[in-house]
Amino acid sequence: MQKYLLTLPAVVCLTAVGANAASLTFEARELVSENNSNFNISVFDGAASYDDSGRDANAVGLANTFGDGTVTDYNFIGNSGTGSALTTYADGGAGLIATPTAPAANVHGNGEDWANVWTVSDPVGFTSARNHNPGVAGAANTFARAAEVNGTIDISGLALGQIYIPHGTYVNNWTLTLTMSGAGQADIVSSETQGANGPGRNFGWITEFNFTNEGQYDTVAYNWTHADRDGSRARFMGVILDGTAIPEPSAIALLGLGGLGFLLRRRR
Repeated sequence: MQKYLLTLPAVVCLTAVGANAASLTFEARELVSENNSNFNISVFDGAASYDDSGRDANAVGLANTFGDGTVTDYNFIGNSGTGSALTTYADGGAGLIATPTAPAANVHGNGEDWANVWTVSDPVGFTSARNHNPGVAGAANTFARAAEVNGTIDISGLALGQIYIPHGTYVNNWTLTLTMSGAGQADIVSSETQGANGPGRNFGWITEFNFTNEGQYDTVAYNWTHADRDGSRARFMGVILDGTAIPEPSAIALLGLGGLGFLLRRRR
């Protein structure tokens, strides 16, 4: 009688990939600025983080880390004047976050220098000179004044991740809605809203959403809408993405059951 040997690792490698359910959830909203005070953001490799110095004069730089300190992609925007298109002034280069759009009727005035953003130099505790305005036409300032902003994020190659959106308002009444979509999949929607004015004006936040994907979904679309349609009261900064790539399947999983049979025959 011929005997066949099937080792445990071969069985384990046949475990299905993508068994986890996809999800999109609001995680947190961090108040980083009050009364239009500047705060700091870094997307420099290895030092990707932000502080809340706009509301706390004693804030310690690099206190709030984006992921492990290295982000996957980012896109910061500005605009050059009333009715002008939103313009990317700093892009992470991965091609996952397109420049967002806004209805021309809802874009009023220039953006504002509300955040110090480091992209190509190490902030070293946010003490070095900021480099957030690299001379891109139409993007002379940090925040775009837009009452409605729409955009998409490509997550097709990511198994999970975090989406960070820095934004602020003069009148604190806004809604941020994210929709995760994929061919043959039901949309997953998550939102966060600030429905009433607080005790002050000119607040700034960084809002975080988390997602899991496993390959079923392709994009996350976002819509940020300010209740006061005068865009001069609404400020949207951009999008930061930190993601983990979908792992490559094992060699045995690629072979499938037919490949497993071939391996068994080789052991006769």
